[in-house]
Amino acid sequence: MSLQVENVVASIDLHGNIDVDRIASELDPVHYDPSIFPGAAYKMESFGVTFLIFNSGKLVCTGAKSLETIKQATEELKRKLESLGLKFKGEPEIRVQNLVAAGGVGLGQLELDEIALTLPNVEYEPEIFPGVVYRVSNSRTTILIFNSGKVVVSGAKTREDAERAVEELKRNLYKYGLLEEEEW
Repeated sequence: MSLQVENVVASIDLHGNIDVDRIASELDPVHYDPSIFPGAAYKMESFGVTFLIFNSGKLVCTGAKSLETIKQATEELKRKLESLGLKFKGEPEIRVQNLVAAGGVGLGQLELDEIALTLPNVEYEPEIFPGVVYRVSNSRTTILIFNSGKVVVSGAKTREDAERAVEELKRNLYKYGLLEEEEW
């Protein structure tokens, strides 16, 4: 299976308040317009991530390819904020909210009309979107399936969750006669 993690989104609590107005004027590059959005957007090029920073001391980090990158970027941001005189209690609390992975998973060419008519938990409107939306049972994970056999998995918390979701999809494709066993 060749799933590649494309984006990890995490919420972070630094356990201390942040004066976002001050951060916006002293930290560069920050985009902040409180009349549009209550948080400041801080792009950290060195890690390829963007943080949304809120007065509550809570952050959202997006753009990372791994949890480790989020941890490292968060530590660097915390150090920068502390150098501006901000105080935080304890270690940052990081929670992955969403992991997006994509790739070829050995499905080969697929007949999306057939999948849409056969599999449960799917949506397919080819005039609107060129893929089948498959909702993984008992999960918040969704898989976009394209006729090339490539997939995009969203809503997972870990890479392993994404891989398990794809395995469930493969089992169901096989169960409903949409995939030969040797194809996976």
